[in-house]
Amino acid sequence: MNDLKQTPEEIELHQKEELLHQKQELLTERELALSTLQADLHSFEIEYYLKVGEKYVHIDRLQATLDNILASKAPKDVNARKRAADSSQKAQQSEREAEQYKQLKEEDERSKFQPSPELKALYRELAKLLHPDLTLDPKEKQRRHKLMQQINAAYQAGDLKKLNDIWEAEKNNPENIKGDDIGSALVRAIRKIAQIEKRIAVLEHDIEQLRKTDLFVLFEVVEKEAARGIDQLTVMAEELASRIAFLQNQIEQANK
Repeated sequence: MNDLKQTPEEIELHQKEELLHQKQELLTERELALSTLQADLHSFEIEYYLKVGEKYVHIDRLQATLDNILASKAPKDVNARKRAADSSQKAQQSEREAEQYKQLKEEDERSKFQPSPELKALYRELAKLLHPDLTLDPKEKQRRHKLMQQINAAYQAGDLKKLNDIWEAEKNNPENIKGDDIGSALVRAIRKIAQIEKRIAVLEHDIEQLRKTDLFVLFEVVEKEAARGIDQLTVMAEELASRIAFLQNQIEQANK
C-alpha cells in the first residue's frame, strides 16, 4: 500500500538506494579482503625470509665458493670455469635480493597478522563512511582516497587507536551529511552504483592477481600444512640446513 502513495521517482530511488546499500556492503568486504590478504602476505614474507630465505642466500654463497675452488684446481677445464662463473653470478644476485629483505628483517619479526573482530568491524564502518567511490565530488574523492590509504595502513598495522581517531574526526563531518531533492538523489545513487561496481571489479582483479603469485601459492601450502599440524617452513629450513652442512663438508674436502 505504501508504494501506491509514492511517486515513480520515489519508488525508483528506494530501489536504487537498496541496490546501493548492497553494493556498498560488497565493496566494503572486498576492500577488507584485499587489505587482509596484503597484510597476511607481508607477515608471511617476513616469516619466510627469517626461517628459509636467508638459508638460500647462504647456499648460493657456499656453492659459488665450492665451484671456484674446483675451477682453480682444474684451470684447463672450461666447464668447471663456466660453473664457477655461473654460480658466482647467482650468489651475487642472491646477495642483491637479500638486501631487499634486510629492511623487512629489521622492521618486523612479528607473528602472523591476526586482526581482531573489533579491528575488522571498525574498518568496515570507516570504509562505508569514507570510501572514495561513495562521493561524486572530485576534491572530496581525493581527500577520501588519502584517508583510505591511512585506514588501510592502520588496519594492516593493527593500529586500533589510529582507526578510532579517524572515526571520531570524520563521523560528524558535515560533508558526510547530505540532503537533496529526489531527482538529484536518484542520479547520485545511480552514479555511485556505477563507481562502486568499477571499484569492485578492480579489487577482485587485484585479489586474483595476488592469488597467482608464488608467494601466495607457498602461503597457501604452509596454511594447509599448518592445519595438519605441520610447520612447513621449519621443514624447509631443516632441509636447507642439511644442504648447507653438505656443501660445507664438500668445501672442506676440496680444500685438502
